[in-house]
Amino acid sequence: MIRIAIVEDNNALRSSLESLFNRTEGMKCVASLGNLMNVVSEIGRASPDMILMDIGLPNISGIEGVRTVKSNFPAIQVMMFTVFDDDEKIFDAIRAGASGYLLKKTPPDEIVQAIRDLSQGGAPMTASIAAALFCLSSRRPPPSSKTTG
Repeated sequence: MIRIAIVEDNNALRSSLESLFNRTEGMKCVASLGNLMNVVSEIGRASPDMILMDIGLPNISGIEGVRTVKSNFPAIQVMMFTVFDDDEKIFDAIRAGASGYLLKKTPPDEIVQAIRDLSQGGAPMTASIAAALFCLSSRRPPPSSKTTG
């Protein structure tokens, strides 16, 4: 059973995701939060395997939330779930410790598959996000190699 926590400030979307996971075989929503104000205590109590987290949250951003979760619960995987597909937010989320990145327009069946992929060690992301990462990484200079001798 994959135990999932949702951190999403849109009540209707959060409720829909909770319903999606609870009716999907092998998944269960164990926490449903509208913000990150009590994330450490709530996540500690719920003990999820992974968190589906919005970036654009009130008071504390989802990117800061990833840092907080990963520093307190390093084994919990965090998948970003957002409307933002700009390069800076993608890299900030990944650098903070996110293991996947989906856009909110992702169809429910693909969200479920991404959760399964993440639970099996994958790094799921929306195709447009993957393309942006490849594009950005190809623009960066290659790492310098030092030779010894």
